[in-house]
Amino acid sequence: MSMYKPEDIPPQLPEEAKALLRALKPEPPELVAWRKRLLAELTAKASSSTGPLQQMVITLREIFLAMEPEVPFKPGLAEEYSRALQSFGQNPAALDPPPALISECMSYMRERVVRMGWGSLLDKAR
Repeated sequence: MSMYKPEDIPPQLPEEAKALLRALKPEPPELVAWRKRLLAELTAKASSSTGPLQQMVITLREIFLAMEPEVPFKPGLAEEYSRALQSFGQNPAALDPPPALISECMSYMRERVVRMGWGSLLDKAR
């Protein structure tokens, strides 16, 4: 079972992107619950954070919101995440150790990639 019907995949996307979307499985209920819990924590943390951590929290929140099935694809979100991650990584105070919420978000995203059928992408990235 695929998350997208062929007619729902934008025709202007490159064939490689279309193939990835066709392989995407629906998000399992336990991942939905985990994502919603993390989203609530990110929302609460966004206003109390500052600097690169705040940028990272806000960007992660946007990513988690974009994972809702009814939300349209946001092509610029990956670039925003890359910038936030780079800024966050350049802040030594943020890395020693990273906040547990950020680490848990990373664990969730890795698990989501694996459980939704894109685990082979993680192998290619290594």
